[in-house]
This record gives sequence, structure tokens and C-alpha cells, in this order.
Amino acid sequence: MIPVDIQHLRRLNNLETLNASNTAIAALADDATRNAFLDQHEAECSALRDALWAIGHMKCWYSEASLQQCEGHVEHYRPKRRLSGARHGGYWWRAFDWRNLRLAHPTVNRRKTDYLSGKRVGKGSYFPLRDEARRASNVTAEPQEEPVLLDPINPSDTLLICFSEESGAPRPRFRADQDAWRHERAEKSIEYYHLDEASWNAKRADLMAEVKKLCERLQRLWLQEPRDTAEYNRTIDEIVAYLSPYAEFSAACRQVVRELGLLEHFATGIT
Repeated sequence: MIPVDIQHLRRLNNLETLNASNTAIAALADDATRNAFLDQHEAECSALRDALWAIGHMKCWYSEASLQQCEGHVEHYRPKRRLSGARHGGYWWRAFDWRNLRLAHPTVNRRKTDYLSGKRVGKGSYFPLRDEARRASNVTAEPQEEPVLLDPINPSDTLLICFSEESGAPRPRFRADQDAWRHERAEKSIEYYHLDEASWNAKRADLMAEVKKLCERLQRLWLQEPRDTAEYNRTIDEIVAYLSPYAEFSAACRQVVRELGLLEHFATGIT
């Protein structure tokens, strides 16, 4: 997971229709009329798929798996309808709020049984909180909530997951004994977003191994006297291709470079 700047959405799209629907649903008095309104207007959110795909670097915002232009699900971070696992009618007031929209790979968004673990995974309409008693019933009460699930538009959230170099599997950056809450958020997000899907793990492991090999070459070139500057620069360019925000699973590749202490060889902005 890498940060996505959702503010770019209003630079790419005219959001007047969405804003008008957001105002209109707020004036409706009950769940039945709101649900009917959602049915009639939900295509307005789907119409933003291409823009969400572009600002998310043509990847799933949660997993970093590559997406074809029409493949991703436009999903609501705070679900717009009745929640699973909680007695709550959903965050209908966020149904047409562009700040609540994310782009998810179907594997992340759709509830299913993982074929290896046998567990039910995928976000679906789940939105667990640290304290259910503080669940918001209107927009003004949202700041009191502490969501469990990590949000890719919050840069600090994206730092809470790291990856096993051996298996490519995601894991919490903090152990439970170091920071129980941040550990729980990462652990539950990996489960709900199905970030440890087997083929994704394997691909991350392969990419991390490739980047590590390039990094070891870079270290050798750096220490050589006289240095082969042309080969050194070619190796930098090869590694940067894996670190680009447009590269699949770039967070795992950046981790390799960071842990080898080589970030100073690259342009600022790679973290």
C-alpha cells in the first residue's frame, strides 16, 4: 500500500453531479427513500472509475495489484449501505462524497472464501471500529471513530504494513507487544483486504528478490575504484523502475532498498 492523493480527483473530474446528489440524499427522511435514491444514482460514483484508476497509478489502492482500466471496483471506504458485522444502516451521508471513494481490486472488495486458508476474506460491507459504542450516526460524529481498516489516502496508515522477503506475505510492521493498536489495524486490514492472496505473495517475493540482486550489484559498483559510472547509472535506472508508484507492489520493493540503507542513491520522494 502506498499513499494516494485523492485531492487530484477534483482536478480530473467535474464533481458537481456527485455533490448535488450528496446534498439531495441529506434531505431524505428515511432509509427506504435513501436506498431508492442510492439505486437510482449509484452509477454516478462508478463514472469516476477512470479518474480513480489514474490517480491510483493504475493499481488497486489497497493491494497495489495492477488493474486494467475498467477492472477495479469503485468502493466506499465507509460503506454506504447496511454494514456487515455491526448494527448500523451504513454511512449514507458519504454515499456521494468523493473523498470516501477508493478503487479496489475485485479480490480486495468481494467477500469470498480463500482457496488455501478456507477463511472468508474481502472487505465487502465491513467497517470495524476500535470501539463500536463510538460508531457515528451522522457526519459530525465521524471524528470520534477509530477505524480498524487502513486507508490508502492516509500516508501514516500505509506505513503500518511490511512484507516478508522470503514469502512476500504482508505482515504488521509493529508487533503486538510494541504497539497493540497499530498491530491490530495492520493484521485486520491484511485479512479484510485479502492482501495475502497467494499469487500476490509469490509475485512480491519474486520482485523483492530481483530488487535485492540489483541492490547488491549497486553496492559493488559504488565501492569499485575506479567506478563504472555508466553501469552504476544503468543499475539505478533498473531499480527505480521497481520503485515507481506505477510499478506493481512497489511498497515491497521500496522496503528492500530501505532496509539495505540505499535510499541516498535515489531521488528524494522514494520512502
